[in-house]
Amino acid sequence: MKNILRASRFLIPMLLLTAAILFFIQNCTKEKIIIYRPLTEKVTLLYPPSSGSVFDSIPTLVWESLDEAASYQVQLASDAAFSDLVFTRTVSDTCYTHTAQQENGLYYWRVRAKNADDIWGDWSEALIWSFSINDNSDYIGLLSVIQTPGTAYDVFVVEEETDSVIAYIADSHALLTVINVSNPSEPWMVGNIDTYNDDIAQSVWKVRGDDIVYVADMDGKIMTVDTRLPFDPYSFRNLSLGWNQNIEDITGIVYLDTIYVFTAGSGLQRRKLTFNQIIYDNDIPRLGDLYNAFPFELPSDGKGVGFDSMTVVVEYSSNDSTYYETQTGMFVFGAVSQAGLWWINISQTHTFDGADSLLLWCPDLLGTQDTPSIALSVFADNGFAYVADDHGGLQIFDLPDTIPSFDHADTTVTADPILVSNINTSGRAKDVHVVGNYCYLADGSGGLKVIDVSNPYAPVFLAAYGTPYAYGVWADENYIYITDRDNGLMIFEKR
Repeated sequence: MKNILRASRFLIPMLLLTAAILFFIQNCTKEKIIIYRPLTEKVTLLYPPSSGSVFDSIPTLVWESLDEAASYQVQLASDAAFSDLVFTRTVSDTCYTHTAQQENGLYYWRVRAKNADDIWGDWSEALIWSFSINDNSDYIGLLSVIQTPGTAYDVFVVEEETDSVIAYIADSHALLTVINVSNPSEPWMVGNIDTYNDDIAQSVWKVRGDDIVYVADMDGKIMTVDTRLPFDPYSFRNLSLGWNQNIEDITGIVYLDTIYVFTAGSGLQRRKLTFNQIIYDNDIPRLGDLYNAFPFELPSDGKGVGFDSMTVVVEYSSNDSTYYETQTGMFVFGAVSQAGLWWINISQTHTFDGADSLLLWCPDLLGTQDTPSIALSVFADNGFAYVADDHGGLQIFDLPDTIPSFDHADTTVTADPILVSNINTSGRAKDVHVVGNYCYLADGSGGLKVIDVSNPYAPVFLAAYGTPYAYGVWADENYIYITDRDNGLMIFEKR
């Protein structure tokens, strides 16, 4: 009996506590609050296209922007399961270019977005996008690299009458660097000349067999450098010619034993294309009497200048007659930054008076055409103009084969270049050179690009070679020369 009483002392409180708990559960209600936040939308991929090919070892991945996206995560992998990742990056932009080159092969990529609430959306596309890299690097091979004292901006290669092949480098603050490239596998520096402390050499041009090198200098106007004494800064032929500073580019021709030099300038009140005759007075180069006293004023910075001679049909028109005549014309081309491509007739003839006008006597603007980005360099060849257009890559223009005479009765008649094709590139196209069926681009961070332009209406990307930052390019039938910000002069062999 005592045991029963002792057990009840513990059992009764437990029963009462259980009953209380059951009563509380039966008489209490609990609301469950669920907050729904929409997931970020899926990202739409743009480039490279799915199952497409990329001819660049450093491809740029591009996708559409989402309004609610605060950031994006992009992944590249060598397998569809993304177990073998090449990289994962979180960026705020809608494109990404990886810093390292990728080997040829098949790659998979995807992107997802995160909103302001730190919520990630699903990965793009249920079907994983892929692309193949084939940079066709077997087409070109790097032969040699040689550093220069300054920052190598431009290169002009000449096979001199001594049979030596010389590369003349516009070397920024170091002015002019001369490199013997007779053996492209083993170039050697002949020397460097720096005449002023404030030189910023941008471009270079030279006549084969002549002693003078012409350098476009941002501070020193047209610098002439005497190659007979290439390392003597005090040579009496080392001069600063002209009136226009901020010269960005220079080229020239020899016509009837006279040297003509064309320049493009930048900066307020210096945006000009100038046309200069060079003569030697007691062995000293100077500007000749035949000079365009009113150079072409440009609406924006002149960045590049080129020249070409081509056969055209000239339309002559007076008040009572119009007729046509086939002539070989001489033309200057300007890469005019935001104003695109300009082309100018410098070979105006007039048969009405039975005599030809002098070259450069009155240059005539034939036409202009804008480019998508910023025109930095131009190369004209065989009736087409090739423009290095910064972010716009390569722009190719067809030049009209019929032009008005300089004294055409209808002064409103123009012959504007016609954009026929373009190729965007991974870098920023800085310089362009065409040899035969091939176009070579110095593509900034994209390095060297080679494009087949045998059909200018349908150019085909051929090859690429990554360099730190390519500024200038020169090419011949066998070799390609690149001036690079970090590597100086790089010489490639065509295979």
